[in-house]
Amino acid sequence: ENLHGVMIYQSMSGDAAVGQASFSMTGGTLTTTAGDLFYVTNTNCTILLSGVKLGLANGTLLTVAGNDASRGWGTAGSNGGTVVLTADGQVLTGVITVDDISSLTLTLENGTAYTGCINPDGQAGTAAVTLDGTSTWTLTGDCWLTSFEGSTANIVSNGYTVYVNGTAIN
Repeated sequence: ENLHGVMIYQSMSGDAAVGQASFSMTGGTLTTTAGDLFYVTNTNCTILLSGVKLGLANGTLLTVAGNDASRGWGTAGSNGGTVVLTADGQVLTGVITVDDISSLTLTLENGTAYTGCINPDGQAGTAAVTLDGTSTWTLTGDCWLTSFEGSTANIVSNGYTVYVNGTAIN
């Protein structure tokens, strides 16, 4: 049920202090054979990826979401995740979803190329994207964000739309 390549969470079991989690990887390969590549629940975390070759099992790059709390991972309805993800000179592919009790701040910088979509089903979480002038975002579906910073000229739409607070920006 909870199969993920990298799962970042606060278990609330007393084996770790509540705080800020982090995952950082430069170079190398990170592949998952089942589930999402990254899954974050019931914690705040930062993720930094730079020049990592990524392999996705199911097409999902990142899920930031609450959980049913049956395993004791916080209180259902208030156990979402908060993620600050920085991609630095990175190739990213896949879907990112952020549920209504979670948030994502995504920064694409230094020639990062992201092919994918964020909240393609209109998930209601906070999703902020910063796209620097050297990076590109190629859409594979409609995207639902709460904020966007950068030039829409760096977005390859493929016929899809990026919505910020319900308003199309491209």
